[in-house]
Amino acid sequence: MSGSYKLDCSGLVCPMPVAKTKRQLLEMNSGDILEVTGDYAEAGQNIKRYLNRIEDKVLEFKAEGENFYLKIEKA
Repeated sequence: MSGSYKLDCSGLVCPMPVAKTKRQLLEMNSGDILEVTGDYAEAGQNIKRYLNRIEDKVLEFKAEGENFYLKIEKA
């Protein structure tokens, strides 16, 4: 059974959102879903770039102004 996790990176600037996302993914099992939100648009893009280098999959990405939302599936 897959789990779901939420990570709020509001108020954080890089590299903290990427580091926190990375740490959370390491604690998760394959098939788990992580939803990451924040209010620093560049952090959302940096998390996406990080995910492009590993096996975990971006299921959804939304950006509006400085706010972002990422839905990630752990590989």
